[in-house]
This record gives sequence, structure tokens and C-alpha cells, in this order.
Amino acid sequence: MPKVAPFHSVKPNASNVHHDNSACTEGNNIESQYKRAGTAGRPRCDHCNRLAQQGA
Repeated sequence: MPKVAPFHSVKPNASNVHHDNSACTEGNNIESQYKRAGTAGRPRCDHCNRLAQQGA
């Protein structure tokens, strides 16, 4: 599984989730200026969850 350190977006109107999979297209679409380390207390995104269940 391509797990990475958790990160989230601080962009206004961004979804309230964190990402921890380098194969997550939603996480990869976060622009670098809005990307922050950590979960910020947010749940993992649905796409990261699906990837984890698939072992990807």
C-alpha cells in the first residue's frame, strides 16, 4: 500500500478529510500551497479508505 504521512487541505471550501495514500487522486489534486501535514482531526477520505481495503 502506498501509504504516506497524513495530510489535509486548508483551502476554503475543501472537503473536511485527510489523506494518507499516495495513489489517492483527490489528495494528489491538492495544490501545494494548501497542503498541510497531519489529520487536523479529520476522518480519512473515502478514496483513501477504498484504496486501503483493496490493498493499494
